Amino acid sequence: MTDAHGQNSTDTWEVVVATLYDRGDPSKGAEERSLVRGSEEEARRVYSDTTAVAADEDYAYVKLRDASTDVESWPQETGWTV
Repeated sequence: MTDAHGQNSTDTWEVVVATLYDRGDPSKGAEERSLVRGSEEEARRVYSDTTAVAADEDYAYVKLRDASTDVESWPQETGWTV
């Protein structure tokens, strides 16, 4: 099945979480881990469940991707700069 963009919607979606290598120094990067690859429906469900516990799990971020494009991410960007 294809979506409105002509892509196969059954296997292009992915939820990725990242854990910092060094919580004291985020500039050292993070390790990404894929939690699920599959349909949009399944990925959105996993993304929702994962963002609900992301802070407790010490995730640096959670991303919902369609193919290789980030569709949603946690934490939300506020637009504020320091």
